[in-house]
Amino acid sequence: MVPTCFTGPSGYPRPRLRWHLPLSILGIYVTKLCTSKADLRLMFLEQRIQLLPESRKNSAAAAFDLFFMNIPIPPKAIVSGYWPICAELDDMPILRELLRRNHTCALPHVVEDGKPLIFRAWDLSTPMTTGKFNIKEPASDSVVIPDIILVPMAVFDSKGHRIGYGKGFYDMTLEQAKKDRSVLVVGLSYESQSYNKLPTEKGDIKMDIIVTDKKIHTFEEGASS
Repeated sequence: MVPTCFTGPSGYPRPRLRWHLPLSILGIYVTKLCTSKADLRLMFLEQRIQLLPESRKNSAAAAFDLFFMNIPIPPKAIVSGYWPICAELDDMPILRELLRRNHTCALPHVVEDGKPLIFRAWDLSTPMTTGKFNIKEPASDSVVIPDIILVPMAVFDSKGHRIGYGKGFYDMTLEQAKKDRSVLVVGLSYESQSYNKLPTEKGDIKMDIIVTDKKIHTFEEGASS
């Protein structure tokens, strides 16, 4: 499923559903009425896009603090982030700080449907291009292998499962990465994007840790703190 906030043909924005309800009431409707991944994705994406810019900025700052207080980052670790779209929790402050600390950072590149992502080196001077789904990505062909992968999400649950945009790119990529090497998978999200128990399928990959604007969730033993 392509996010409804992506631009459509000729650059016009795609129409978005408008739920004329406070977010707290919308959450009740989500809990009681939505059971499928598609329903949950649509409802939580709409909830997220309603967040005010100042609220998003404050959430990104809070997640930044929690990330650096709680996530162990080995020396010379390569960290892949994402170019934030559709009101995703902004990981750019985290990536900029990692660059300041002399870490190599990267952003994902979509090769084609049905294929895992690859990660291209990125810093503040990297020329950018518009890739698949109108997402900015490095124009360079410099491919790196991340030690830590920051993953965006539409919604997550108490076991570390997530729902993204429905194409499966991250699940394919993380499944391959975890087979090949030791990699830490860190989801980034607003706490308001949490849901008790998501429907899951074979091939869904759990997060190791989720950092929100409110707390750190860890899942090695099904715990959250």
